[in-house]
Amino acid sequence: MKFADIPPARVILLLALLLRVIVAVSFQNVIFPDEIYQFLEQAHRLVFGQGIVPWEFQVGLRNWAIPLALAGPMALVRLFTPDPLPGLLLIRLLLCVASLGIVWTGIRWGERFGGVRGGWIAGLFTAFWPDLWLMAPHALEESLAADLLVPALYLISTGERRHVAWAALLLGGVFTLRLQLAPAVAIAGIVLCGREPKRWLVALAVAAVPVLAAGMLDWFTWGQPFRSFWLNIYLNVVLGVAAKEFGASPPGYFFFMLGLAWLWTLPVFLLLAWRGARHISLPAILAVVILLTHIAIAHKELRFIFPAVACAVPLAGVGLAALTARLHMTWPRGFLALALLAGPFCSPWLWFMLNWQTNSYDIFETVAAMRPRLVSVQGWDRSFLPLDIVFPSGTRLTRQTGAGASILVATLTTPGIPTDFAEQKCYKTSWIPFSLHPKSDVCIFTHASVAPGTGVSPPFIMPFPKAALPFRIPDRLTG
Repeated sequence: MKFADIPPARVILLLALLLRVIVAVSFQNVIFPDEIYQFLEQAHRLVFGQGIVPWEFQVGLRNWAIPLALAGPMALVRLFTPDPLPGLLLIRLLLCVASLGIVWTGIRWGERFGGVRGGWIAGLFTAFWPDLWLMAPHALEESLAADLLVPALYLISTGERRHVAWAALLLGGVFTLRLQLAPAVAIAGIVLCGREPKRWLVALAVAAVPVLAAGMLDWFTWGQPFRSFWLNIYLNVVLGVAAKEFGASPPGYFFFMLGLAWLWTLPVFLLLAWRGARHISLPAILAVVILLTHIAIAHKELRFIFPAVACAVPLAGVGLAALTARLHMTWPRGFLALALLAGPFCSPWLWFMLNWQTNSYDIFETVAAMRPRLVSVQGWDRSFLPLDIVFPSGTRLTRQTGAGASILVATLTTPGIPTDFAEQKCYKTSWIPFSLHPKSDVCIFTHASVAPGTGVSPPFIMPFPKAALPFRIPDRLTG
């Protein structure tokens, strides 16, 4: 039996999972702060009774569905150990498993349009594409939405009636997780149902289940049904809070960032995706729709278009499989193809993102091992993020000094570090590589006389947009 005749699914999925697990275990990083403060910190609050509360969870802008889901593995692990770190690792591993649906879709599409050989090529391409394994272990709306959207597109592409309900359920979950994907979900729903009224009845009824569940969860937690839905639109679209507080970017932002992340491979990728779209067009249409939708939004971050990338990668894999079959790929041509596709692996962006905020985990894991009761964090910014999620019950963070804190975490350039704190250990920052003005080291300082376990101080407070102040609301879930 030739290697190309071996069914690819099990082997590729195992390789994909192995790669993602290695990344999840080896790089304790933070891709974007939202995964910490919007989701993991809130799950930590549910399980350990403490955590940093961002402004979104003080006004009811976020739905509690993701934190509740993350709290499950945390609570399970806490039955065996009070240390939060194993629970965080379990979450990362489960997210890796959830991401395999995208790889599975690449395999199936490759097999459909290129046989077993096509399944191998498209599957391996999808399994090893850096954006997918980089995002896999991270609890973000965009990555979770992509984990649902891409398999839904596969089910839609089969055209089978028995897949309508499952595809609709996944699309309803995508809309619930990320409202900005509504245009893409609507187009996918139209293709799913076509002109068949029975399909529309089934699809709408099933898709409504996760949406209604999220709306009722808002009612239970915030006292108003669908509060996180309408308030998100009002504050960020009508009042422009996101753009004003976190910055607006020009329309070309995503193209610049993709060029930075993929280098010379960007035009090659677009060519392959176009070639794949000749076989299956819906993923290409949705990728373009998602991109255009987010270009129209003032505040932009590269992760916002991750569902578009997740749609395009299996498509490009199909295009690669079709192209290699047409060109009768030989070893020299194979090496040339690998060189053309190596851009993302050579980009400083990939290695920067893999290592970003690993210093924050190192810093606060070291502090957690000291078992303090009160930790003062000063001079923090995007160079290092305060991570309450690594502390068990009994340790609190504060932004004040001189209130009984036994440990101080601050940059060396932070003004006003009290003289009775002694420097113990410093860590390099992990912000912009090759910067002309690199950030100062972050250090752990210990108090000369205050013993661990003493001190009372207000909790750690993060910035709060003025426009959101009138919308403060009690949180019924955590009290």
